[in-house]
Amino acid sequence: MKLLAVSLSVSFATASGGMASETTYYNSKPWEVVLHVPDVQNERSYCAVRTSLWNTRTVSVETQIGAADAVTLAIRIRKENWKLPLNQTTSVGLTTVAGIGAEVTMKAISEEELYYAIPHASVDPSSFILGTVLQQVFAARQPPPLSVKFAGNEPMWTVPPLDRYQTIELNEASNRCDVDLRGLQASATDTGDGETSPFSAAASTANPTAQSPNPISAQAPSDWEFYTRDEDWGPTCFAQTHRGIVMVGFMGSPGKDDLVGFVSSLFTGETRATWHVDDKPAYVSDGGQSDYFSWHEFGQLPTELLDQMSQGREMAVTGAKGERVTVSLTGAAEPLSKFKACFGTLDPDSAAAASPARPK
Repeated sequence: MKLLAVSLSVSFATASGGMASETTYYNSKPWEVVLHVPDVQNERSYCAVRTSLWNTRTVSVETQIGAADAVTLAIRIRKENWKLPLNQTTSVGLTTVAGIGAEVTMKAISEEELYYAIPHASVDPSSFILGTVLQQVFAARQPPPLSVKFAGNEPMWTVPPLDRYQTIELNEASNRCDVDLRGLQASATDTGDGETSPFSAAASTANPTAQSPNPISAQAPSDWEFYTRDEDWGPTCFAQTHRGIVMVGFMGSPGKDDLVGFVSSLFTGETRATWHVDDKPAYVSDGGQSDYFSWHEFGQLPTELLDQMSQGREMAVTGAKGERVTVSLTGAAEPLSKFKACFGTLDPDSAAAASPARPK
């Protein structure tokens, strides 16, 4: 039986004393998806994929939309009756039964909550491995359970795995929550009925024949990252970004013509996806889940897609069953340029020099 998402709004008092409301998009065990909207200034709304197993403790994976439309991820762990020392830190490990795990330093933000924000555009090994752990827990063909290990005398917590159908429903709900979260962010940054203009003051007096610079500047803030890594088949170039728990990117080996797109935490089984940048021509590619990376890989993609992205504003990847993710291309030009240089070179050493290698 296909699980149904629930739309239910509730209001409650937060630990900080303010009020907040939550809308539930999916509610089952062991995970639920909620949109958390605080009624307090200077606190951001977020989408949370949160455990629903226990009444007094939770593990929450949270997505926020920050400045310049930047997507950030965070882990929140809460347990009633903890008496944590405020602002102190402790090590917490998040692992799967496959032995893949990351140890992160979490901060006590209240007497009952530990918090860890994954650094924006981070390429450190712990953050990369943590992303892989979350990818497996929420999107693998056979999702593993999640274990949370504490440095003190708190016993280990184990969250049972999702089944295949739950994975589909949870990711669909997460995508809907993400869309609504972006709507809230747009409303929050709207200047209202005041006098506004898409032109700067200087632009109105500028020479009308002068050409404006490309708005997609290489110095613009970006969620895109480029790196290289040695895989089983040799040096490999990567360019990728995140949208909530979904990761979208490309990989290829230096000097070879096979451009491969990949998407994690969105599709299940064999599928067909459309890759579409703004109003440019779209490209259709067949894909399936990689046994090596666990994400979905798509071949038959032309390098012209990378050129479109370098000049574009956003790219949408849409599956045959309606699954969809849209990623911003703001600031993507520079990492994509490095990726194209790495992908097109015949000298792996020169490609590796463009970015420090990342561990497997």
